[in-house]
Amino acid sequence: MGPGPGAMAPMGAAAPAMGAPGMAPMGMGGGGVRPKFQGSGGELLVTCLVGLLLTIITIYIYLPWFVCKMARYVANNTTLGPTRRGELRVEFTGTGGELFVAGLVGMLLTTITFGIYAPWFICKMIKFFTENTQAVAPDGTRYRLGFDGTGGALFVTYLVGGILTSLTLGIYAPWFMCKLVKWLFSNVRILENEQPVGSLDFEGTGGELFVTYLVGMLLVYITLGIYLPWFSVKMSKFFAEGTRVTYQGRMFQGQFHGTGGELFVIMLLHGFLTVITAYIYLPWFLVKQWEFDINNREYTEMGGAGAGMGGPAFQPNMPQMQMPMR
Repeated sequence: MGPGPGAMAPMGAAAPAMGAPGMAPMGMGGGGVRPKFQGSGGELLVTCLVGLLLTIITIYIYLPWFVCKMARYVANNTTLGPTRRGELRVEFTGTGGELFVAGLVGMLLTTITFGIYAPWFICKMIKFFTENTQAVAPDGTRYRLGFDGTGGALFVTYLVGGILTSLTLGIYAPWFMCKLVKWLFSNVRILENEQPVGSLDFEGTGGELFVTYLVGMLLVYITLGIYLPWFSVKMSKFFAEGTRVTYQGRMFQGQFHGTGGELFVIMLLHGFLTVITAYIYLPWFLVKQWEFDINNREYTEMGGAGAGMGGPAFQPNMPQMQMPMR
């Protein structure tokens, strides 16, 4: 469910390699509940090494299986709590075979149609990850997100947004990103044992994002990329704080507590170690990024002091499925 703050690209907030939403617990007793990732680079090393080798040897045919193994690794190392039903464990049940067929057909149709089929392909990928990622309570209660978006509806949003962004030389980009996230969230349902119990919404606007986006892009350019971590965190905060989760009539808001300084150290130090070790250190680098992105998220009830709730609230965010319930 992606290795780093997922707000830089609106659809990127939805999955590892384009698909799985995150779910995060709601607050109780003085604050929100957070998802917690506790993976280790040593454990991930074998998965990465074997996956990369098989992907190269098979000329990328093995890639869907590799993506599913990575998604399963992140899920298996993520928990959510504390909650009224105890600590939730996250599971990913998707298989490489299923993803291979969906990916192969999607890429072929996207190529044949010169990109026109892309929105339908994106919807199929989102649906694959949402249907195969869930959080399970000790009593057996299962939570996941249901996605009802269609390629036709996304096509219109993409077409109009893409044209306006091009005509305005990129000025419309903040509005385009907000519309994409709004569209995505409006097509997501929260399911408890496969029964709908809530929904998502996004209240951020292009006008609010415009200054952050414009200043951020300029500073990234002027500082030759040094400002990128701070820009990434500001985008993560914007999209998190604009998220609204409704669960059985109660509304919750997302928050992101990470800082640009923390992300800068991760990117500089661990990025450097990755390069000088000929990418052997990459698994540890990915783990640090996931820890930063997942563990800095929190959801609290709006207009309340974080009173407990009996079920979950969710926000799409890669690569993890952060599922809240409090």
